Parts: sequence; C-alpha cells; structure tokens
Amino acid sequence: MSKVFKKPKNKGHSGIDFHYSGFRADPYTTFEYMRRFNPVCMIKPDDMWAVSRATDVEYVLSNPQLFSSTGINLGYDSEWLSEKCRAPRLILSQDPPEHRQYRQIISDVFSRESVESLAPLMQGAAKSLLINFNGNSPTEFLQQFAYPYIGKIMRYLVGLNETQTLEEIKKWVELEEQVTFGRPADEFIKAYEAITLKQHKFYQEVFKARRKKPQDDLVTVLVNAEVDHKKLTDKELYGIMSLIVSAGFSTGVQMLNNGVIQLSRRPELVAKLKKSPELVPAFIEELLRFSPSGIGTMRITTEPVVLANVTIPKGEMVMALIASANRDPHRFSNPDDFDLFRPNTKRHMTFGHGIHNCIGAALARLELKVAFDVLLQEFDTFSCPPHEDLVWEESFFVHGVSELPVQFSKTKIVVKEEV
Repeated sequence: MSKVFKKPKNKGHSGIDFHYSGFRADPYTTFEYMRRFNPVCMIKPDDMWAVSRATDVEYVLSNPQLFSSTGINLGYDSEWLSEKCRAPRLILSQDPPEHRQYRQIISDVFSRESVESLAPLMQGAAKSLLINFNGNSPTEFLQQFAYPYIGKIMRYLVGLNETQTLEEIKKWVELEEQVTFGRPADEFIKAYEAITLKQHKFYQEVFKARRKKPQDDLVTVLVNAEVDHKKLTDKELYGIMSLIVSAGFSTGVQMLNNGVIQLSRRPELVAKLKKSPELVPAFIEELLRFSPSGIGTMRITTEPVVLANVTIPKGEMVMALIASANRDPHRFSNPDDFDLFRPNTKRHMTFGHGIHNCIGAALARLELKVAFDVLLQEFDTFSCPPHEDLVWEESFFVHGVSELPVQFSKTKIVVKEEV
C-alpha cells in the first residue's frame, strides 16, 4: 500500500493527499484504493471531495442540477485575485441554459469538417520538427516536439499566429495548470497576476484588431458573436480564449508525452503499429483511456447529495476523477492492461460526459493521430527513462511530465551489393 494512503477514521473523510510526490508519479495506485475502500472521500490540501468510481463519476457529470459547473470559477474568479485579473472560464463553468448558448458560438470551429481541414497543417508541423531529433543522443521531446507541434496548431486555430510567441503561451499555461481552489502562496499570486495582466492587454489588442479587420479565425468568430442580442464583453472574450488555449495546449502536449512513454515501455506495440498503421486510432483511443492527461474536473453541489452511502453537503467542491473512472474494473476488464483491441475503449470519460463533453475531442484525436503517424513512420524504437526517474508536473489537474528525454532510433538496413 502506498504511503499516500491514510486509513479513514470516519467514512468519507480519509484526507488523501493529492499533492504528495508519489501521487503525481502514479495516481492509479491511489485511485484503486479509493474505488475499493473510500469511493467518496475528502482529499487534501484543499479539503474538497473526490469521487472515484465510474458510475459515480458519470452520475456527477450527468446531473448539472445537483453538481454545478460554476465551481470551476473559484480558481479563476476568486477573491484572492485582484478584480482586474478575474476572468470566469465561460462554457466550461456554465450550467444550462447559458452553457448551450455560449458553446454554440464556437461549435462550428470545432466541427469534424473544420478539424479535418487542419490535417495538412498538422502533418507539415510534425514533419518539420523531425529535424530536431538527434539519432546519437536523447531528444528533449517535450521541448523539441510536443510544445511546438501543439503550439503551432493552437495558435493557428485561434488566430494568434503572427503575434504571441510560443514561450509566452507556455509560461502562462504553466501557471494556469497550478491554479487550485484554495489561496495559493503570495509569490504565486504575484506571478499569476503579472502574466494575466499581460495576457489581458495582449488579447484586448487582438480583439480590437479583429473588430477593425475580420479574419478567418476563432477570434473573429468570438468578437462578432452575440448572446441575447448582445456582443460579448472583453472579459467574456478573454475567459473563452483562455479556456480554449490553456485546455487545448496543456492536455495535447501531455497526451503526446504519455503516448511516447507508453511506446517506450512496449516495444512490441511499436512493432505492431508500424506493421499495421491502421491500428493507430485504436492505440490513441486506448491511450486516452489508459493514461489521460487530465485527472478530473470540478463541480459544486447545489444541495446535499448521497453517493456511495456518503452525504456530500450543499456548497461543497467535488472532483470527479475521470482518470480513476477509466481504470474502474466494473467498467473495463483488466483495466491496468494496455489493450489495443479492447472492445469498449470508447466508453472512457477522458473527454468528459454529458453536456460538457469536450468540444475539442475531434481536434485532439486528429492531433494525436497525425503526430504518431509521423513518429512511427520515422522511428523504429522509442526509449525514455524509467517511470521513477521522470520529472512529473506539480499540477492538481494535469498528469504529465515537465521534461522527457527520449532516444529515437531507426533500424539500419544494410543492402549487400551484387558481385
């Protein structure tokens, strides 16, 4: 049993520590314990509730009248932030009927047809980054491929290609990932507010430019959109842009990292995918189930709710552990096995469930498919450090690494000259 576990003194109050370094490296041992012995319990350090079984996670995400999404804003529209730095994460943090109105604004941008039109851009970006790979020494995959690949796609999609640098986006997203629902250290608040003000100023200039000169991008769609016959305010626009960029950026980057880690651990899987590239979509779907970059999502109770014989009071923060639900043996047989031919893989909840099912799911799947198609065509072996030697992110929500040295290699084929 991992030392992160603490035997509960009272049902529902185990105080499991999600900020323990061992949890960041391997949350799944903790999740297994929770599903078996404490499926609804309190977690540290923010003293919120966590729900770990698939049926309960599904219930939380399916009932916005009991579990409101507005709780997500406690980290971004909080009293510890100065007023000028607050920006609710619209769409993600909204309940019906407002949620549908705002989601509809960007639905066309993320339609399957629109996403598929980005395939040539993705292929060009992935192939251009192969120049960064050194066959004689490990490549820092996170910096040399994952960040620039996802960064180019996201910047093009939202229309920031010509103005904001990748380094600026990375710095901002890294701080976004560390936001929690309790008051953080003063040093963090200072750093977060400084970069948020810089982001606000940058986006305001972009919004102003698009109003004067529309372009074929998401920013133009947003500045021209209306809800109840009213244009969105700059604060609303910033909230939506922040959500799309930060969510799409960090989760995409870490899914690439998680995929490379799994291929490094399973050379037989690499050989199978190279022999049958049509199986790459199945690999991606099982990867999304087995090792999602997002640990869970937040809700707040609107009234007392009983789950797994535990009463969660009204007004309590609840974390629906999507990553745990994806490994629930009552949903997936042998869930800790990576099974390329798993018949019900798509029942995973990595993209959420219910009305908040991720609008960018098709984009994420295509990003991963194109990237792994290119990597598997180019390389025969993938090798990264052992799990215990990897450096893991300190994010409360994202499971991923902060660096990833990988040795990529090709099999040398010697052609004998005819005599």
